[in-house]
Amino acid sequence: MEKRWEEFKATLSDERSMSKKEFLLMMAVCVLGGIVFGMLFSPRKSMVIGSHNGNGYDEDDKKAKDKKSKKKSGVVDWEEVEQKEL
Repeated sequence: MEKRWEEFKATLSDERSMSKKEFLLMMAVCVLGGIVFGMLFSPRKSMVIGSHNGNGYDEDDKKAKDKKSKKKSGVVDWEEVEQKEL
């Protein structure tokens, strides 16, 4: 085991050259691997984007606006027509 360790230590002192392409690919792999590692091992698993200050998207407001715009444009909602007939 000690012999193998000495052989391994001898290989560490060797100098090698690397092309720019290899270097950039190695850096890209390290960055992307770090991002994946951070996502997998982060303590926080849910993400919320926003400050919850009251400004935002509301489904009810959108539906109300859609109904108003349909009435103005003359487009008929067939579900409403069927409900009125019944």
